[in-house]
Amino acid sequence: MIPEATLLVAAATVGILHMSAPDHWATLLMLGRVAKWGRSRLIGVGLMTGVGHVAFSVALGFLILGLGLAFTAQVSTDIVEAVALGMVIGGLLYGIKELRSRKEEDYEKETLDELAKGEDKFGNRFRYFAVLGAALSPDLAILPIFLLAMPIGLSFAVATAIVFGLASIVALVFFLLLGMTGLGRAFERIPPEYNDALVGFVIAAVGAYILFFG
Repeated sequence: MIPEATLLVAAATVGILHMSAPDHWATLLMLGRVAKWGRSRLIGVGLMTGVGHVAFSVALGFLILGLGLAFTAQVSTDIVEAVALGMVIGGLLYGIKELRSRKEEDYEKETLDELAKGEDKFGNRFRYFAVLGAALSPDLAILPIFLLAMPIGLSFAVATAIVFGLASIVALVFFLLLGMTGLGRAFERIPPEYNDALVGFVIAAVGAYILFFG
């Protein structure tokens, strides 16, 4: 039996860690400064970005779930241990890789470069899509959590998606607000690879817990 609380906590943790990485919210802050947006507009764009990010992630997750439901319940149960083992191996390898790939980040320069590319590609009016596009990309780290939610039932999978979505959006808005007050500068210095590595280790820990205690 897969512990439901463990999956819900893992979904929330993955959402928070992923969206608290400065390459998400710090980039939005820089975009707001360049565009001279007010607080309400920046928060509005942040909410829109967070919702879009969650929607793409959940849509991809439920696509995987839909493919899984094509199998019988017995087959779905049998793959739980294989998924958990894959989470342990994949999570550890991903976490170690991210820790070893640390690089210096200049979010202001990166944002300006992306805006320049966007202006060439989309025109001045829609150049912001070049910056927002990366933030809207789905979070692949949530996929194994959805896979493990599949044998429990559709209602639990929906609950998992809701927890993941709320945690992601709240984390993004929180760090945007923190950054507006100037308190976010300390967090801006945290390499995003550290957040990604933690996500990998969380995935590995969940897989190990299910293998040994689930």
